[in-house]
Amino acid sequence: MLDIKEIRLFFLRNGYLLIISAWLFTFAFLFNNYWSYYSSPHGVQRSLESDIRSRQEDFNELADDTAIVNALFKGSYEEQTLQDIYRESYYVFAYDSTQTGLQPRFWSTSSIAPPVQEGLREGVTFRRLVNGYYVMLCRKVQPMKYVVGLIPVKQEFAINNDYLQNQFYGRPAIGREYAIHLRPPGLPVLDANEKILFYLFYNPGLQEPSPSLTSMLLLTVGCICVLIFINLFATLMARKLTPLWGFLFLLGVVLLFRVLSYVYNFPIDLRALNLFDPTIYAKDEIFKSLGDLLLNVLLAFWLILFFRQHVRTIHPPVVRTKWQSRLIIGAAGLVMFIVGQFLLELIRSLVIDSKISYDVTNFFSLNEYSVIGSMSLGFIAISFLFFSQIVNYLLNQLTDFQYRAKYISLLVVGLVWLAFRFNAPDLSASVAFMFWLLGYVVLLDLLELRFSQGSATLPFIVWMLVMTVTTSAVLIYYNNQKEQTSRMRVAMNLSKQRDPYLETLLNDVGERLAQEPQVKNFFSERTRTSKRQLERTLQEKYFSRYISRFNVLFFTFDEEGQPLFNSGRTSFESLQDRIMVGSELPHVLGRDLYYDERSFNDYSYIGKKEIYGPGDTVSGYLFYEVRSEPEIAQPDRLYPELLIESAMHDAASEYTDRYSYAVYNKGVLVTNHNNYPFKARLTPAEIPVADAVFDEQKGYSLLYYKDSKDKLVVVAKPTRNFLEFITLFAYMFCLFLLIIGIYSLVDLLVKARLRISNLQSLLKLSIRNKVQSTIIFAVAFAFLALGLATILFFINRYRAENAERLSRTVHSIARDIEAVFYSQRMLDQVETIYDSIFLADLSRNIGVIATEHNVDVNIYDTRGNLQLSAQPLMIEKGLISGAMNPVAFYQLSKLRKIQYIQEEQIGKMKYISGYIPLRDKDGAFAYLNVPYFATQTELNQQISTFLVALININAFIFLIAGLLVLLISNTITKSFSLITDKLRSVNLGQQNEPVEWDKEDEIGLLVKEYNKMVQKLEVSAAMLAKSEREGAWREMARQVAHEIKNPLTPMKLSIQYLQRAIANDSPDVKALSRNVANTLVEQIEHLSNIASDFAAFAHITKVNNEVFSLSELLSSVTGLYMSNPECHIYFERNEKPYKVDADKTQINRLFTNLLQNAIQAIPEGKEGHIAISMQDEGEDVVVKVTDNGTGIPPEVQPKIFVPNFTTKSSGTGLGLAMCKNIVEQAGGEIWFTTSPGIGTTFYVKLPVVG
Repeated sequence: MLDIKEIRLFFLRNGYLLIISAWLFTFAFLFNNYWSYYSSPHGVQRSLESDIRSRQEDFNELADDTAIVNALFKGSYEEQTLQDIYRESYYVFAYDSTQTGLQPRFWSTSSIAPPVQEGLREGVTFRRLVNGYYVMLCRKVQPMKYVVGLIPVKQEFAINNDYLQNQFYGRPAIGREYAIHLRPPGLPVLDANEKILFYLFYNPGLQEPSPSLTSMLLLTVGCICVLIFINLFATLMARKLTPLWGFLFLLGVVLLFRVLSYVYNFPIDLRALNLFDPTIYAKDEIFKSLGDLLLNVLLAFWLILFFRQHVRTIHPPVVRTKWQSRLIIGAAGLVMFIVGQFLLELIRSLVIDSKISYDVTNFFSLNEYSVIGSMSLGFIAISFLFFSQIVNYLLNQLTDFQYRAKYISLLVVGLVWLAFRFNAPDLSASVAFMFWLLGYVVLLDLLELRFSQGSATLPFIVWMLVMTVTTSAVLIYYNNQKEQTSRMRVAMNLSKQRDPYLETLLNDVGERLAQEPQVKNFFSERTRTSKRQLERTLQEKYFSRYISRFNVLFFTFDEEGQPLFNSGRTSFESLQDRIMVGSELPHVLGRDLYYDERSFNDYSYIGKKEIYGPGDTVSGYLFYEVRSEPEIAQPDRLYPELLIESAMHDAASEYTDRYSYAVYNKGVLVTNHNNYPFKARLTPAEIPVADAVFDEQKGYSLLYYKDSKDKLVVVAKPTRNFLEFITLFAYMFCLFLLIIGIYSLVDLLVKARLRISNLQSLLKLSIRNKVQSTIIFAVAFAFLALGLATILFFINRYRAENAERLSRTVHSIARDIEAVFYSQRMLDQVETIYDSIFLADLSRNIGVIATEHNVDVNIYDTRGNLQLSAQPLMIEKGLISGAMNPVAFYQLSKLRKIQYIQEEQIGKMKYISGYIPLRDKDGAFAYLNVPYFATQTELNQQISTFLVALININAFIFLIAGLLVLLISNTITKSFSLITDKLRSVNLGQQNEPVEWDKEDEIGLLVKEYNKMVQKLEVSAAMLAKSEREGAWREMARQVAHEIKNPLTPMKLSIQYLQRAIANDSPDVKALSRNVANTLVEQIEHLSNIASDFAAFAHITKVNNEVFSLSELLSSVTGLYMSNPECHIYFERNEKPYKVDADKTQINRLFTNLLQNAIQAIPEGKEGHIAISMQDEGEDVVVKVTDNGTGIPPEVQPKIFVPNFTTKSSGTGLGLAMCKNIVEQAGGEIWFTTSPGIGTTFYVKLPVVG
């Protein structure tokens, strides 16, 4: 029973856990709401002000340094000075005011340029530029010379994707709920001169602020302290009450916690964390996010572990009737089938219904959510292992280990369960699961995993392998389903031939067409000449620089829909009809752009713009049609990752190199991609009848997708199921080891109750554990060292190879461009190569060169200004400015290097960029820049391939190392176990055998010393035995003499008194003789008892064991004393017989002696009460003999079982010593509890047979 005193003592011992958690929660609250820079709007305001002022002061210090400023204007600065300015958190520009305008003399970045078109004025202003918000600082350092600084405050790109993200500079934790306003409302942000720069507007409804990492760590540790406290209290309840009460308490706390977290977001608002974002994963209202899934799985794992830890104390009664046994087995089997099916559905949902990648063959497709999802899968698998172990244990206890009946019943239940799922779409998976579960239960019985076994045992490792294989197979099955769905989407998009990159370009063009002056000019003039001028302007300004494989047609109509100088017979109505058909499809990126497909490789993007005149009335319509060239199949894909919006990323990622695809029109191959050998023509028999068919052919998985009667798309993917299984097996096995490590750590912390002293005592490792830990650590360290060294080698080698490849490409392009420049100048005979007419003609040639080499090309003049670009959208979108990279410019112009290659960055994308001067007979006339954007992607692919192989190899090394660890540690510890057994068997009273060891090693030296010790011990034992025998004889002689002397004295006195009476002729001689005779008989009887006691004690080791019922023996013994009028004896007989294997005569003597002692301990005049009861303690039975006598004084308690010690006035003192020997001979224990004046209870624990 759990009383208030025990609860109070528990809180005194463990209350420090609640105190620690309270302090941690307090610090987390303070940090999240007051101490972090994004804790509140005022905190964000102060943080931004402090950061801007600090950078403003740094810029002012630089502008005040006359030597540096003069060097910037003269171009005489050192390379180190450039590097120092280049690495600053603000950008520096130097301008010279000339008659032709402001001329740049220095710039420290190529990502942005200050707006100097309207001139420069000294002071501090806040500007919204093309890629974000900046504080602009202008200092006039000399007449007509200005130093300008740009302090980035917030990045806001025209395109948003994984690389280009809108966020505050240097403050990534400030979320979307904060915006910059140039006018109130909002909190004013001031510069160093207390001037308002902008207003910080806070919109809490837009996004919940995420708690900081520090506060989350504090909250997590605080929650762990509370959970440890709850677990300890549940353990107390399980120990003092029953395990069921402890489990129910824990279950109630867990359910209460989850209800509060779901309904009231208490104690932590989990929804503010990205892990609890339902867009990443969601199944239902319970598993509404990946975080909820992980949390629920961990809590279920905790409950199962708690029940598993205490299930050993549960001993359910054996069911005897056959129908009850079958019913219980069927119910247990049904539970296992239902739980297993539920977990399978959970895993399926986690793979298919989420955006999480589990493609372990593509390492860099994995992210933190992949790891968390995989860990959830691991906890699900281990939870099912422990749950099924508990169910199987209780099932075996209830059915008395009827294995055959259990397996037959489980098969019947499985077939019935399968019958209910007969119409399920995944019937084959259900059949496989049924047979797996049957084999799994059989394996549970064959390879028993004991509840007390640790994780470093062979059965546990085997079970980890079983769960790893199972989890890997399930993951591959659902991964294949997900991949097939993805491949189907790829085929559908290929059949439509949509180009996400082109759609992005056209959307940008469409936004600017309505504002084009030439468009408004045409609709006001409406002449054929202005129409030709309009077409030429739009073609050159908006389309020719971007699109090389499309024809662009322009159609103009008046407000009535009548054509205005259009070529051909295309009418307003026909275009409207095509748009109406296109409107049935999803709009591309807006309401004014539509997709129209006529056949494969013959499709168009149609844009429509309404042109408004004075008074906002429609003055006409402009249509533009971007029509594909059928002979060109591949799309332009320069800068695809940077220039594609996140919303279009899925569509863009369809064109991936992991697939080979082909498109057939009426069975004839139209186009194909990648290296699969598609057939040039398909026969009617090879074209599937169904719309979508998957097929396996020669190591490839083929998807045949029919978009229409004539069009067929085939998407091929190599089948790497074996490689994927091996990789996934390795990955999951390592993950299981990590989970077991986490579980062991948490278990250690719970047992230690977060006390350092307890941890130190628990961390004392055995030699076996030390050997295992050392080998595992060595293998893990070798794995990490090898992997890190190889990855670094890959990176360095790849960078060198890319630099060499880029160098060859740059030189090849330079030769082509120099030839184009030369021929163009000879043809046009212009004086300057930067003449507008010359550049217009040259731009087309540069575009052809860029397309041939599949790279981008930028050409800068010798002053570092951009003159030509194959991708001007990069500048228009604000990703780069029109200035050359300052470091590259310095290397080519100042240091006059003939080539320079460096790593650059746009947003979060890193790439390498090559620079080379373009030369003619007069020297360098321009600088060529070729950025190589595929660097990081290709490097990741190579590293991914290597890591897959490395993980596979090292996982098997881990597995082999684990088995070797067990073998080696068992071999080493077996030697010590041999010596331990020998030492344990050393006995002074028997012949001790030496240890046989034929190896000359450290253990051999130990064995040799042990054998010497055994020899010395034999000599010492003989001498000791002789001494003990002599001492025992002397002690026995003294004791026997003492005990015999006591009755002889009254006998001698009585005879002497009788002799004196006879000599004096006493009249009462006859009566006196009778009294003396009685006294002699009494004392002789006492002498006989003494002799019997010594004889019994001497023969106590001679036992004659037999199996008998302890209940019946106690009933017989207590029945002899039931009629004693001086005391009342109560025997609480248990229904169980409690069979014991012992000497029945000695056990009878044992309890007879205890009863006699109990009776004799009751003082005269007091009504005696003696209670005998039996208590079941698992494999033992405890008999209690309780009296209400005088009790045993404290000073004599330690000697109560010592031979010849007695508390009675007469007797040999051998009774309790003999009782102790009898109990120990039977393999039991005897002890007592006593309270002076109240009574004594003797406990006898004996092992039960069967």
